[in-house]
Amino acid sequence: MRRVHLIELHELPGFPSVWRDLVTDFLSFFFRVFRPYARAAPLLGEALAAAGSRRVVDLCSGAGAPVLSVLPELEALGRAPGSVVLTDLYPNLEAFRRAAAAGSGRVDFVAEPVDATAVPAHLGGFRTLFTAFHHFPPERARQVLEDARRDADGIAVFEFTERKLWLWAVPVLLIPLLAAACTPFIRPFAWRRLLFTYLLPVVPAVAGWDGLVSNLRTYSPPELLELAELDADDPFVWRAGRVPALGLSGITYLVGWRTGGS
Repeated sequence: MRRVHLIELHELPGFPSVWRDLVTDFLSFFFRVFRPYARAAPLLGEALAAAGSRRVVDLCSGAGAPVLSVLPELEALGRAPGSVVLTDLYPNLEAFRRAAAAGSGRVDFVAEPVDATAVPAHLGGFRTLFTAFHHFPPERARQVLEDARRDADGIAVFEFTERKLWLWAVPVLLIPLLAAACTPFIRPFAWRRLLFTYLLPVVPAVAGWDGLVSNLRTYSPPELLELAELDADDPFVWRAGRVPALGLSGITYLVGWRTGGS
C-alpha cells in the first residue's frame, strides 16, 4: 500500500482534551452544514436492510455529526435505524449529550472509551466509521474488520478524503481559513473556542495538518477489499468503491454485512 501514515495531532493520547473537543466541534459543524455523506445513505440503508439490523453503533464518532447527518436520507428511504449509539476512544461527552438530547430518544452514547478493534460484546448491531478508518494502520485496520466480522451484524466505512494531492491540495490549504470563518457560528458559544481559534490558533493549525494527513492515510477501494481478506469462508458480503460527493471525486466506502442477516 502506498499510503503514508503520518501522525494526526488530535488522536495522540497526550493531546489536551479541550483542544480535541474544539477540533471535533469544528468538524461536527462542517458535517452538519455541508453533509458530505448524504450520498452514502443508500449504501448504508441497503446494508442495514440486508443485515436485518435496527441498531447502528458508530465508532470513532468525534462529536457525532457524520452519522447523524445521514439519518434524514435514511428516513426518506424508509431504512432509518431504530437507534444510534455514539462511541469514541476519546469521547466528546458534551457533544454526545447534546446529540442525545436532540435525538428524540433514538440517539444514545457510551461515556467510556471504546476501542474500535475490541468493541464490547453488549454493543451489538451494525457498526459505522465515518472519516475515521484512515486512523488505523493496516494491521489495526484488519483488527477493526475482524472484530466486526466476529460480533457485529455488519460494518460500513466511509471516507470523503482521498490520496490525490492534486485534487485536495487547495481544499487542505483552505481548512485553517474555513475553521476561522466557521467559529462564530458554532454552538454552543464558548470563550475558549475564540481563544484557541483566533488568539492562539490551535484549532485552525491542527485541523489543517490533520486534514492533510487524513488524505495521505486514506485507503483506496482495492486496499479496503484487501484488508477485508475475502475468502470462501467469510460470513460477510463485501463491497467497496466510490460514490460522488461535494463536487470532488467522491466518497470511498467499504460495506460488509453478515450473510443471511443477523
